[in-house]
Amino acid sequence: MKAIHLMIAMLVMMSLASCSADGNDPVENSVSTYLLEKTYGARSVTYEENNADHLKLSELPAISLSEAERILSALRKHTDAQEELDVQAAPQGEQTWLKIAMKQTIDHKYAFTIQLNMKCYSDGSLYYSGYQSECSSSLIKWYLKGFSLATDPTTKNYKFESQSYIYMKVIDNEVKYMQIPVTIKGYYNPRNHEAAFSYNL
Repeated sequence: MKAIHLMIAMLVMMSLASCSADGNDPVENSVSTYLLEKTYGARSVTYEENNADHLKLSELPAISLSEAERILSALRKHTDAQEELDVQAAPQGEQTWLKIAMKQTIDHKYAFTIQLNMKCYSDGSLYYSGYQSECSSSLIKWYLKGFSLATDPTTKNYKFESQSYIYMKVIDNEVKYMQIPVTIKGYYNPRNHEAAFSYNL
C-alpha cells in the first residue's frame, strides 16, 4: 500500500516538474517576438546599445506586441501617405544655402520629417552639409545615421540614401527594446526644386 502511495506521489511530482519546465522553455517565451523579427527584421537591443545612440529609449511608453505589430504594419503599407515639401534658399555670394524639408504623414498619425542642408554653387554643383530628422509619434523613436548623396546620371537629379532605425519599448514577458531597420531613399531636382523621399521597412 505504501508503495502505491509512493508511486502516485512520484507521478504527481514528475507532472509538476514537467509543467514548470514547459513554462520556462525559452523557445515558448521567444515565440511572441519572433513575429517582429521574422517580418520586420527586428532585434532586441541592450541598454549599452541604446545609450550609445543617446536616444533615451527609457522615456518611451511600453506597448504590447500586438500594438507594435499594428504600428509597423501601418508604416510598411503606408497606403495613406501625404507628402509636404518646403525648399528654402539663401544666396551668399557664389553659393546658395538650401534647406530642403520633406514630411511624410502615414495613416494621419505618424509624421516623418527630414531636412537636408546643402550648399549649391553657381556651376550647379551641390554639396551635402548635414540633416535634421523628426518623428511625431511618442510611441517610437527614429534614428538616422546620416546620408549619402550622389548624382543620378539618367535624370541629373541628386539622390540620397540613409540607413535608419525605429525603436520601440515592447512588453514580452519582460520589457524589451526592439530595433527595426528602415532604409530611406529620396531625390532632389535642382531645376524645379522638386524633392521627395520614401522608405523601405
